Amino acid sequence: MSNDLSGRVAVVTGGGSGLGRATSTLLAESGAHVLVADVNAENARTTVEQITSAGGSAEAVDLDVTSSEAVDAFFQNAFAQHGESLDVLVNNAGTDRGADIPELSDEQWHGVFAVNVHGPFYTARAFVRGVLAAAPTRTRPADIVSIVSISALTVGAGAGAYNASKAAHLKLTEVLQTESRERGWPVRVCAVNPAAMNTPMMDQWNLPQERMMDPRDVAGMVHAAVSLPAGVVLQTVVITNRTETYPR
Repeated sequence: MSNDLSGRVAVVTGGGSGLGRATSTLLAESGAHVLVADVNAENARTTVEQITSAGGSAEAVDLDVTSSEAVDAFFQNAFAQHGESLDVLVNNAGTDRGADIPELSDEQWHGVFAVNVHGPFYTARAFVRGVLAAAPTRTRPADIVSIVSISALTVGAGAGAYNASKAAHLKLTEVLQTESRERGWPVRVCAVNPAAMNTPMMDQWNLPQERMMDPRDVAGMVHAAVSLPAGVVLQTVVITNRTETYPR
């Protein structure tokens, strides 16, 4: 396994904060040029500033993953600029709007699914299309890492939209794994299912700090997945801290 990602270009959605920022930073530290994509342009720029001030290479991208048109246009431009070097997609953008089912509004439900399910569908579709067009035969496979959640495998009160959307995201990722294998695409697909992390999205749940993982540890798993030898794929992994019991 080589930790050196020099010459590779990575897209990290939701790269402006939390796990996205940690992942963008680690990939850049390993030599990748990172396209930090976020609907919050200011957050994306802050991530890029932190990376470049430390000597890494990155650029900020204002991207709404819920818009298929915006996603398609972004990837068309990115592949036109970077070609075969664009070979990592980290589907990290996510949202969580907690409410019990009787209080869960249509807007909350559709908003969560738009980011957590439609978003990774649009980005994965555009990425695979770009990979196949840029280099149908490659010296090494491209990588898609889907940041799903342990919530795809467990349930919690007040998390109906999040649990359901993450279960759908996991199933979408599993279909993509199957299609890539059976169609012979030069794309590896990994699903990472983290437990609670110390990120802004988790603030609403008021969980004790001892249950929270450092997002940099989960970013390390992303880095490991894209650093594996070309003939090996990490398919699906659950990552928790040592105080968690899974399943529970």
